[in-house]
Amino acid sequence: MPVIVDTDFASFRAGQTLQTPGFGVRVVKIALYVASGGASSAGAVTITEPNSGITLYPAMPVSASTPANTILFTDNLDSQELQWRDFAVTGLTATGTKLAIWYRY
Repeated sequence: MPVIVDTDFASFRAGQTLQTPGFGVRVVKIALYVASGGASSAGAVTITEPNSGITLYPAMPVSASTPANTILFTDNLDSQELQWRDFAVTGLTATGTKLAIWYRY
């Protein structure tokens, strides 16, 4: 099951209730889709490292007026082994989107 994120946040580690080892999580898949509440607003969703601001994943642009429940972006990352100690997400609230993140320890 993925973690579903529907609002912006400044730190995954600060807000999560799951037990994770000190090295964080290995992201294996990401999907961005329009929430069921209505059409999207134009903008971009970003994933960054909270302390340094370094981009952990390229920005995902969102077009205006995309219908609800439309998948905007998906990426299987099994071979890349992205490892994030912590991460922040911005743009979800403003664009009306949700981000699904599949990961393993």
